[in-house]
Amino acid sequence: MKWNLRERMKELREGLVTVVCRHPLELLLLLALTVTLIVCLEISKEPNGPRLLVLGWGALLLLIVNRLAGRSVWRRVYWVIWAPLVPLFLWSGLPDWVVSGQAIITLAILTPLALLASRRAVSNERFVTDALVYLRSGVLAMLFAYVAYGLFEAILWSAAYIFGFSDVNWVAHLSTDLLVVTQFFAVPTLFLMMLDRWEEARFGSSRVLEVLLNWVVTPAVVIYAAILYLYLLKILFTWTLPDGGVAYLVFGFTIATLLVKALRLPLEKHTFDWFYDRFSLVSLPIVALFWVGVIRRVGEYGLTVPRIYLVVCGVVMTFCIGLFLWRRAGRYLWVVLFALVAFAAVAYLPALEPERAALRSQTQRVERIAARLGRLDAATGHLSLAPASLADTACRKEYRELYEALEYVERDSAAFARFGVEEADDLLAALPESMRDYVQWGWTEAAVETISPSSSVEAYLPHNARFEVDGRYTRCYVNLTMWNPESCTFENDTLRFRIGEPQPVVEIPLSKLLQKQLAASGFDPSSGTEPTREQTLRLLDYRDERCRILFEQLSIECRDSVDVINSLSVHSLWLR
Repeated sequence: MKWNLRERMKELREGLVTVVCRHPLELLLLLALTVTLIVCLEISKEPNGPRLLVLGWGALLLLIVNRLAGRSVWRRVYWVIWAPLVPLFLWSGLPDWVVSGQAIITLAILTPLALLASRRAVSNERFVTDALVYLRSGVLAMLFAYVAYGLFEAILWSAAYIFGFSDVNWVAHLSTDLLVVTQFFAVPTLFLMMLDRWEEARFGSSRVLEVLLNWVVTPAVVIYAAILYLYLLKILFTWTLPDGGVAYLVFGFTIATLLVKALRLPLEKHTFDWFYDRFSLVSLPIVALFWVGVIRRVGEYGLTVPRIYLVVCGVVMTFCIGLFLWRRAGRYLWVVLFALVAFAAVAYLPALEPERAALRSQTQRVERIAARLGRLDAATGHLSLAPASLADTACRKEYRELYEALEYVERDSAAFARFGVEEADDLLAALPESMRDYVQWGWTEAAVETISPSSSVEAYLPHNARFEVDGRYTRCYVNLTMWNPESCTFENDTLRFRIGEPQPVVEIPLSKLLQKQLAASGFDPSSGTEPTREQTLRLLDYRDERCRILFEQLSIECRDSVDVINSLSVHSLWLR
């Protein structure tokens, strides 16, 4: 077929006119977003990220409403639905909301699901086709826009180099501004244009997709299902509970299989039809395995925010499997709508808020384990910090779980205050030294020997440390960035300070520095103990006839029975 440039330009012009007529509000928001970003870049002002996010997200919401209303009488809603975005844009609590779990669920889960459901396609074939149209439009929009931008950049900078104006500021500004226009206006506009063009399109069979799904992905899915069934048989024969982590594997497998099953609908040639036609029946034991794993995980370690979301995902997955047990009832649209309701309830119903539920579960876990260890005062509810005996090392696993739960509850100061301790680390002071590393980090002695054959000591400058400086020092330098050649460097076993000079002003071999500091502090890294406060202050305070250096941090490591400085950071340098 002969390619006619005039016809292609005519199609592009007609497509842009259609987009302007059908999506005027979306384009206005995208234009406002683009212009605001360019203005902020030109005046060197930091853009207000949360409010710019509202503009971009608002354009997507308007697209959802636009596709829901179509050309019916409900299109009147489209012209006024932007109004709630104004108070959201001006809301003083917007920056805090943007980084919250509610915002993440809303932007990353609820909005894409609403876009998928906006066409209200009950037929599975139509639903899958619409989803593929979204994917195809997005990929092609980015491809065309960024290829055009790349070609323009090549022409611009080549011309700038040839004619000798590459150092002119307007060239760099033009390049940056065009990148903003491409990302935030050209790509969305092309996406909308292709979406309108393929609104009622139907995808035919693709040879590449057939080979990929039938002969690569499907055999892998069947093999994975066989592995899970073998694991089920192992559980039945050994009569043990499944590991809690298997729930994540089952969820990933089930979702991947359902996705492949949906993508097979447009294909003419299928393989393993017997597996996909009966997948709901085949997956019932696997779903049971998922819930047993979740129950065991929650029973042992309590609820956390990720586990609550795993439970929600499991509910959606179980609903989908149950729905597809009946051929007439199995519709992807119902699954998407159910997922919308489930995640919206978790995000916006206070009674189901994951943070509160997880905190409540971990608080109960602390009380349960502490009572079992005899460390909970029944009258006050406070945690006992009485010194533990060596006999308590037999319960180190319980102490490890207690410490984990305490660390989680410590995020909420009000909930943590009920246990009568200042911080979770207070529990470590009451334990024998031989079990502290295990309780705090989960390390066993064998693991420490295997993972870290060398021992290291970290010394940090206390926040409330005070140093007296006499009048012999005439210059002081702070904010000295390591690895900056104009500031100070730590290389070739030598610490050098240039402070803007061509040659080092101070140059100290690390071996000499470490030997001097260990002698001044009296600390022995091979003792296996942490330095005291007084020893730490002396370790971090270096003095000689030329200068005084206060270190923010100093890491000493024993390598082949030789103490060396592994890392350091400088607080200040004083020169005479």
